[in-house]
Amino acid sequence: MRAAGVRDEALVDAIHVAALFNMIVRMADSLAFDVPPYESFQARADSMLASGYALSIASSARRR
Repeated sequence: MRAAGVRDEALVDAIHVAALFNMIVRMADSLAFDVPPYESFQARADSMLASGYALSIASSARRR
């Protein structure tokens, strides 16, 4: 990687992202998180693009 010109800081960032992803996946597996089907994500996509990841309950509470 260094020979290809990747900086040490970028390598450290990549290691941190990989480690965090690994922990999140293991936690999700151990807690039996359910991943919704693709259609569920697609149905929510327009709303997510418009408002971000905020839940509607959280969004309405912020408007008050």
